[in-house]
Amino acid sequence: MNRLITMTLTLLAASFACHAAEEAYGRYVDKTAEWEAVGDDLLHGFHNMYNLHIVHEAEDDAYPYKGWFFGWATTMCNEGYPGCDAIFAARAPRLAGPWEVYCGIAGGKAVWDGKMEAARWEPVISGGDTNFDNWHNGDPSVVRRNGTYYMIYSATGHNADGIAYGQAKDTDSDISCIMGAVSKDGLNWVKTRAPVLVYKPNIGQSPKNPGGYLHPSGLYHRPSLMYEDGRWKAWFDAFDGKHFTMLYAENRGDFIRQMDWKVVRGMDNPCIVEFPNPDVVKVDDVYFAFGDPGGHPDPGWAGRKTTWAVSLNGLDWKMAGYMHADADVQANQVPEAYVETRDGTTWIYVDYGAQVPGDYRYERIRLKRWKATSERLDRLRALCKNAAGPVEFKPSPG
Repeated sequence: MNRLITMTLTLLAASFACHAAEEAYGRYVDKTAEWEAVGDDLLHGFHNMYNLHIVHEAEDDAYPYKGWFFGWATTMCNEGYPGCDAIFAARAPRLAGPWEVYCGIAGGKAVWDGKMEAARWEPVISGGDTNFDNWHNGDPSVVRRNGTYYMIYSATGHNADGIAYGQAKDTDSDISCIMGAVSKDGLNWVKTRAPVLVYKPNIGQSPKNPGGYLHPSGLYHRPSLMYEDGRWKAWFDAFDGKHFTMLYAENRGDFIRQMDWKVVRGMDNPCIVEFPNPDVVKVDDVYFAFGDPGGHPDPGWAGRKTTWAVSLNGLDWKMAGYMHADADVQANQVPEAYVETRDGTTWIYVDYGAQVPGDYRYERIRLKRWKATSERLDRLRALCKNAAGPVEFKPSPG
C-alpha cells in the first residue's frame, strides 16, 4: 500500500511539473490574474496625461520615489507654455503614494501639489525653439547615474519647412524623433540641440499620403532608456510602413552626441513587429518589454492592451501575455515599468494610462504589480531559449 501511494504521488508530481512546463505564453494569452492592483490612482485630476516613469532614490528619506510624466494638464495642449505636450515632474514618499506634482518656484523654494490641482502644475520640459521639438515633448524615460539625471524623450517639430502639420503650405508634415536632456535636480533640464535618434530621410520628406501626417516610414518615438554593460541602451518604436515596431539602439560614447548613437535593430530587422510604446526593464538576466499593441478583436481603443515580451539579450524576444483593462475603463495603455526588491521578493510594477470610456483621453494613472518568483523567471528563460530574429505580428483570430 505504501508503495502504491508513493507511486501515485510521484505520478501526480510529474503531471504537475509537465503542466507547469507547458504553461501557455503568447501575444494573446490572458495573464491578467497574475497582476494585482497597488493603491488607488497615483495621479488624476488632469485633462489627458500618462507615461509616469519612476526612479527610486533610497538616500532621499522623505521622497525616495521620483517620476516624470506628460500630456495636457488642464486643456488640450498646455496654454501659457510653448508647444503642445509637455513633461511634468512628481515625487512620493511611497510607491503607492501620495504623489505630488511640481508647481514651480515660490520664495526661492520648489512648490509641490498633493491635492491633484492640475491648474497649479508647471512643466519641466515643454516646446523648444528647434523644428525638431517645437510642438510635442513627452514620453520621458530617465536614468540617474553618478548624480546626474539623463532623459530621452519623444519630440515632434514642424520639420524642415517650419510650418506645422495641417497648416497651409506645409509640405513635409511634422517630424517625430528622440531628444535627450540632462539635469542635476530632475527639475531643471538642458536639452540636446539636436535629436539623439532621428530617421534622417524624414527630414523635409513629404508625407506618405498628400495632406496626411505619417511619413512612409521612420517616425522614431516612445523611447525607453537603460544604462548597462558600460553603454546606453534604448528601445523605441518606429513606423515600418504598416505597423509601429520596436527597434533598439545603443551608445558607447557621449550621451548627448547624435553620432554616438547607433541603431542596432532597425526597421529592416526589428525586435518586435507591432509593439508601440515600449518600456524595458530587467530582472536578473531576463529583460521585460511592455507595450500596448493592437490586434485584439475588441473594438476601437480597447483592441490595444498592455502586453509584454521577454528576452535574454534585449534583442530577440518572445511574447508572454497581456493584461485586460480595469472594469471601469476601456483601455490600459502606455505602460511604464519599475522593478523593486524588498524583503527578498522582487516585483515588477507597471503603471498605465486609464482611458475614459468612449474617449481617447487618459484621465488617471494606475499601478499594478507582478511577483517575479524564481519559478516564473525559470519558465520565461526556457521560453526565450529559441528566440531569434524579429517577432512577427498576426491579429488575434477570435
